[in-house]
Amino acid sequence: MSQDEEKQEKSISDELREVLGRLSRDQMRFVVARQECATDREAAEAIGIKPNTAYGWRYDGAPIDEAVCLMAADGLVMAQEVRRRALAKAMLVKTAGLDNENDRIAQGVATEIIEWEMGKATQHIEATGKGGGPIETKDVDGVTDEERVARIAAILDDARARRTGQAGED
Repeated sequence: MSQDEEKQEKSISDELREVLGRLSRDQMRFVVARQECATDREAAEAIGIKPNTAYGWRYDGAPIDEAVCLMAADGLVMAQEVRRRALAKAMLVKTAGLDNENDRIAQGVATEIIEWEMGKATQHIEATGKGGGPIETKDVDGVTDEERVARIAAILDDARARRTGQAGED
């Protein structure tokens, strides 16, 4: 992509962000529906509003046509704006789960919120070999590629046999 194309794309994105900032939630829903519907009437009906409401927005000065055109060029900005506007409401719904009477639900929500902020707790795992002893390792220095392949094949064959119950106990 050339520098001129990048500037033009950035300009469209910036302009769309500015226009979206002047639209209501229903107007944004209409702009999204208008991308899929052939007429304003169909788009209005698709989002459950009266067509006259959508027609009236233009007379009220809402930049509906401009938003429709800009969104056709950059739908990602619209998606980001919808997500940004929904984030606070989604967090209120999620955090309301902390007050749920069911302790399991409240605990699950609490854990989820903590993990968003702090990451998952570190899970310490201790690996041991047979009988709790050290894990057995084998030195492979000086081994040819063919010998390595043969050893790996033998290990896989043994694992498959154990899984199907065909291997004898050691």
